[in-house]
Amino acid sequence: MSVVGYINVSLELWGCVLSFIVAVCLSVGGRPRGALNRLFLRLLVCNAVILLSDAAAWLFKGRLDPVSWWGVRISNFLVFALGYVLLAIFTHYLTVYLGQHTRVSPVPLRLIRGMAVVSMALVVVSQFCDLFYRIDDQNVYHRQEWFWLSQVGGIFGMCVNAGLLIRYREAIERQESAALWSYILLPVLAMCVQIFVYGVALLNLAVTISILVIFLFLQVEQARRTKERELELTQMRISVMLSQIQPHFLYNALTTIKGLCATDPPQAEKAVDSFSLFLRGNMNSLTARRPIPFSQELTHCRNYLELEQLRFGERVKAVYDLPVTDFSVPTLTLQPIVENAVRHGITKRREGGTVRITTEETEGGWRITVEDDGVGFDPQVKREDGCGHAGIENVRMRLENQCGGGLDVESVPGRGTTVKIDIPREGKPCEHDRVGRGRRAHRP
Repeated sequence: MSVVGYINVSLELWGCVLSFIVAVCLSVGGRPRGALNRLFLRLLVCNAVILLSDAAAWLFKGRLDPVSWWGVRISNFLVFALGYVLLAIFTHYLTVYLGQHTRVSPVPLRLIRGMAVVSMALVVVSQFCDLFYRIDDQNVYHRQEWFWLSQVGGIFGMCVNAGLLIRYREAIERQESAALWSYILLPVLAMCVQIFVYGVALLNLAVTISILVIFLFLQVEQARRTKERELELTQMRISVMLSQIQPHFLYNALTTIKGLCATDPPQAEKAVDSFSLFLRGNMNSLTARRPIPFSQELTHCRNYLELEQLRFGERVKAVYDLPVTDFSVPTLTLQPIVENAVRHGITKRREGGTVRITTEETEGGWRITVEDDGVGFDPQVKREDGCGHAGIENVRMRLENQCGGGLDVESVPGRGTTVKIDIPREGKPCEHDRVGRGRRAHRP
């Protein structure tokens, strides 16, 4: 084998190893198992097999033993056939990637898949009539006059992908576009060179470099999105706190305490204790990153209800039925639901009403139920002011993100509202996460 051959084999083996390393990193790096990641893994594995096959073709070249005879033929067949598969996978990846930002036509992907099927059929035909290449009696590969036709499909595919990037260029950022363009421009340039210069495996090297560029971009993009999620989580905690410590509630609580100071000092002292504990519970929610014991959340809820009972008297009643409490919940899971029941349910009735809090152990975990006999609402009607929505959505997000839990809201106008919170056991998906779908509603 010539010096060029050894250089090609070395480069392709290194490219193969790098592709497998990137595939392993992507598999065990804790990334979500989405469609894009699966497609990129296929891209890496397919590219690694192509590089390995081309390296084998160079190593077996010119040897006449049976293994080398079959090795040259199988390796060259895989290089040609899998090249079209690789292009189809990338087009699928590109379509899904762009589809995350805008609606993408499925026609280009269908065209590439059709081209890949036709081109692979021609590769099969070439094994019998030497259409693209032939292997002589010395087990040496030679291009044939129709070799250029094997490159037409690849160039056509790259043009289609370029058209996709141009058509939907406004939907992606400049850095994303640059990374994706590298997979088109570098292989096309290498392909054009290989048509006229035989002996140097530039195309496979260009494809490998392009894949690594995309992977590096994915790493940077993943870090950016992680930072954005952390910022959103921080902002959500602040939003939760502000939604729970609203000015009108602070004003009403302080006004109630002021009145008690003149009429019932011992009760005023108790109210100050409840108020301070309530504020502390809200402040602690900003730093709580993991679920807390349900008993702790229940204490926070009791402090809130005691303040409201001081204000509304017998109009606000609370009933507790808690046979099980030995489990954990995300912070501020129960209190916002109970506050919704008081503010938008029972206090809207002149005679008031009752909030009932119950717990039970289910087959999949635990269920907390908050019921009220307030005014209720129509789940199909969304209030324009959006009141109450932020608290419910924050609870739902924390349940889903921190423990895989679920939340269901049922309400009937004039009869009250029932909220069911499902907490799965640790390490087990929430079996009730489906609740609320199709009937999902928020208290107004």
